[in-house]
Amino acid sequence: MLSKLFFNRALTIIVTISFFISQTFVSKAFAESSFFEVKEPPRASEFIYRSSQKESLIGVQLLGAVKNPGIYYVPPQTDLLKLVTLAAGTEDADLSAVLVRKVDSSQQGVYEVDLNKLMKSTSDIKPFKLAQDDFVYVPKKEPWISNDVSRSITIVSLITSIVLTSVLIERNSK
Repeated sequence: MLSKLFFNRALTIIVTISFFISQTFVSKAFAESSFFEVKEPPRASEFIYRSSQKESLIGVQLLGAVKNPGIYYVPPQTDLLKLVTLAAGTEDADLSAVLVRKVDSSQQGVYEVDLNKLMKSTSDIKPFKLAQDDFVYVPKKEPWISNDVSRSITIVSLITSIVLTSVLIERNSK
């Protein structure tokens, strides 16, 4: 009799825990899902920043996980941190792997810049200066659990809840 009571309580606890786990992952999946919420895609725009009317400007493209992606017309020698600041900052961005494609013949190539290091550095590191037609991409942070893993955990915990609930009902009906 005591073992049956212990088994029923343990089974009830396991069912409750697995139910809460499945509910947590289901609510997270629905919260991150765009199924219920229609979002307007971010539009690339043109932004002009200058300190005087006669100042010459260069065009730089900024895309990715920034609040205001688009083409920025900024003064020559504007640095990368200032450009990201002008874009109103980032949205869940991986600042350790910002890509900059330079087309200037003296520095042509693709560079990976760690903005976290650049922000924390002292004056001994020179800022990364931009030039005409540079392309900057700020990647989004990768989630610590992918959507596929989250979906799998949700399904497994839901099935476990159903199976354990049916076992508990069968045991209590005897």
